[in-house]
Amino acid sequence: MENWTGKTVHVDLSSESIRTSRTDGELKDKFLGGRGLGVKLLFDLTDPGADPLGPENPLIFTSGPLTGLAPMAGRFVLTSKSPLTGTVFSWNAGGNFGQELKKEGIDALVVTGMAKKPVYIELGEGNVAIKNAGKLWGKNTEECTGILGRKGSVACIGRAGEKLVRISSFVCDSIHSGRGGLGAVAGSKMLKAVVVKGKGSKGEEGEGKGLTPADPEGFKEAESKVLKLFEANPVLSKGLANYGTPVLVKLLNYLGLIPCRNFLKRGTVIADRLSGEYIRARFELEKESCPACPLGCMHRIKSTKQLVPGYDGLWAFGLNLGNPDFESVLRASRICTEYGLDPVSAGSVLGAYAELESCVLDSLKIETLLLEIGEGQSELGKGALEYLSARGRKELSMDVKGLEMAGFDPRGIRGQALAYATSPHGADYLTAFMVGPEVLGKPLGLDRLSLSGKSGVLQVFENLTALLDSLSFCPYSVFALNEGTCSDLLLSATGKQLSPAELLKIGEGIWNLERLFNLKAGFTRADDTLPERLLEAFGKKRGGKGNDDEEGDRTVALEETVAPEGNGTGIPLPDFETALLEYYHFRGWDDDGVPLARKLEEVGLRS
Repeated sequence: MENWTGKTVHVDLSSESIRTSRTDGELKDKFLGGRGLGVKLLFDLTDPGADPLGPENPLIFTSGPLTGLAPMAGRFVLTSKSPLTGTVFSWNAGGNFGQELKKEGIDALVVTGMAKKPVYIELGEGNVAIKNAGKLWGKNTEECTGILGRKGSVACIGRAGEKLVRISSFVCDSIHSGRGGLGAVAGSKMLKAVVVKGKGSKGEEGEGKGLTPADPEGFKEAESKVLKLFEANPVLSKGLANYGTPVLVKLLNYLGLIPCRNFLKRGTVIADRLSGEYIRARFELEKESCPACPLGCMHRIKSTKQLVPGYDGLWAFGLNLGNPDFESVLRASRICTEYGLDPVSAGSVLGAYAELESCVLDSLKIETLLLEIGEGQSELGKGALEYLSARGRKELSMDVKGLEMAGFDPRGIRGQALAYATSPHGADYLTAFMVGPEVLGKPLGLDRLSLSGKSGVLQVFENLTALLDSLSFCPYSVFALNEGTCSDLLLSATGKQLSPAELLKIGEGIWNLERLFNLKAGFTRADDTLPERLLEAFGKKRGGKGNDDEEGDRTVALEETVAPEGNGTGIPLPDFETALLEYYHFRGWDDDGVPLARKLEEVGLRS
């Protein structure tokens, strides 16, 4: 099949109309696929000021030109306007869905409107159908996937999305969830699921003929080089392959980079009991891999088939809340997967609730609150910012642009601090995972405690990440890949020749387009900031009440805000403001963060 341009499918649920067209080649030339194509379609199809839960806000599923072909490139991207943040939002998702979408020759599925009754969309054998989901509505993700799974790969919402919970997400193949509240967007449309089975998939005539590179020999050579890069990178081949993202727990704790108790404290005595090493020693594990991935960074407990939470889940319901019970973390993570809840936002809002109520949450309370959130019975489901603002305690929300921060403390990872502040999604660490260079030293080493010189480096990482998301690579491929390897793979896989410099320029254009969307949605320079608690002035304050965080006593001294030695007490505001202005300069934006006309022309955009 041709791998560069395929089909774009428009489904209007209000009118029950389906329109299929050839994807515009120029559109693919400028935005590739995945995140880039999704953002461009969102920008063109909706008013940035539109209601995220209104019928005019599209849900856009996009594959990439390398989906299902290159190692670690089995992904798809879901794009919409977020009901949690009000920003543009793209989520790079794993599972089989992206590969099946690509096999079906679909570059983009654009869903608009609002159905009169619950529906799901089925794609396969060149057909697109809107089907009755009345018997699926009210079911959680595992049961829904079990029913639809015989038809293909399933991306669905649970009861949280149906209840329009703003921290709800899609769940793909009963494993992979996301952020930004995009599950609520589907719920507002009465869309329960999308199921796709591509040409050449198992059980179909023509099996094995679905995805072939344009230059098989050239692709084999390029693929071999990529696999060697992965193998030579210990973060990927030793750390993630053997332990998954839980491998980060002990290292981050040693460096005092795990935020606990709603970012009041850094470092915890319970880290060893929730580490990748502990889990691997305690349980017999089996690997779970996304298509085309040589690593297999997910693991299941062999005896129960329970998926081991990644670092995000271990942080959200364990390290963050002072909960050392791994079994409790497993149960909490399962509730999130079942209901379709973002574990980072869920754990963060539980941490905010615990601080507001001056309490420590035990296992039962954690699970009870999560179930209430999933059923749409708790104000916590609106996210930390809205929940705390309604109670007059907005300052307790550890968010940027409404999206809660994950378990990487930016006070000790200063480039990540700037990345959080400038991300178009809010506090999404995956739009530029500065933990790589600043903590792990990959793909290069940077001084994590300095903001000096980070602004120029950060925008290169952001452009590269936008590129990788658009080609459909796993976010963690950034440890080994660069624009040069992407150029080689793209040429041999699709026959499309784009130089490394041209690819990075495409990534830059995507970033600027996202900025334009957010500006038109009402965001300004004032939103490119961090919670006050993370700034230097707060670190000098004392107050609150609590006890010591010791074995057998899971309460904590809320007044202990001073970080481990060498990490400082907070980010100096003058340094942050200087770095932000430097960042705008490197981006070609004015002092208010608005892209200049010459920069937009340079990247092929118009304001």
